[in-house]
Amino acid sequence: MAENSKSPKTKKITSINLLQILTVAVLLAYMEYAVSSGKINRIFMAAPTSIVEEAIHIMRDGILWPHLVLTLQEVIVGYALAAAVGISVGLIWTMFPRVEAYSNVFCSAIMAIPKTAILPLLILWFGIGFQSKVVLIFLFSVFQILYSTVTGAKQCKTEYLKVAKVFNATKLQTVFKVMIPAALPSIFNGLRLAAATALTGVVFSEMQSAKAGLGYLLSESQNLLNTPRMFFLILLVTLISVLLVKIIAAVEYLLCHRWRRV
Repeated sequence: MAENSKSPKTKKITSINLLQILTVAVLLAYMEYAVSSGKINRIFMAAPTSIVEEAIHIMRDGILWPHLVLTLQEVIVGYALAAAVGISVGLIWTMFPRVEAYSNVFCSAIMAIPKTAILPLLILWFGIGFQSKVVLIFLFSVFQILYSTVTGAKQCKTEYLKVAKVFNATKLQTVFKVMIPAALPSIFNGLRLAAATALTGVVFSEMQSAKAGLGYLLSESQNLLNTPRMFFLILLVTLISVLLVKIIAAVEYLLCHRWRRV
């Protein structure tokens, strides 16, 4: 019954969807007309056909792949470290309030520092290569995950904790079987937000100081006034960000499905 009731919502194309598709089609058609007719200079805007041609060119000639692979490696490593540290520290803060009381002010101070402002320091400390990008992604992501974990864990119902105490559950059992399941929605909310900002952080960093990566390729395209390539790279970064968020949402569904009430 539950599956039948949900299927129309997931498969049916509504009038809103058709309107959205029509809006995108009109926008693309206008871009093509404006650039082809000369109403808008090709330096300032790229026609959709030229964007597709440039995308085929850099993929077929192998220009894109090394930069794409490097950026994805930096994002995966930095994001994985941020997730591990953010969730672990969040649970420790919940279990030991005095630790949170002591360290919260330091984390808040570090979080308030503009990440772009400390990029020159990161370059001095870690160089312009892989390590500085990973550290920047870590700083962009870890605090969102940390505070989302703390918020979710603290919202765990006291009835659940009392039941765990009645059954003489150890602190580890209480954490892994009560607090983490209760905090999962909030944790994954932080993971989704961090995933969107992680890629933004690494692309910005690569644009400022790098010898490879999507950000470097975007900066090079800007210097060469290659507008079609710039548009394609921006679309590609957007698509990857959306894909990362969708992957995390799918993982959330798989992990939380047994705790969901149909």
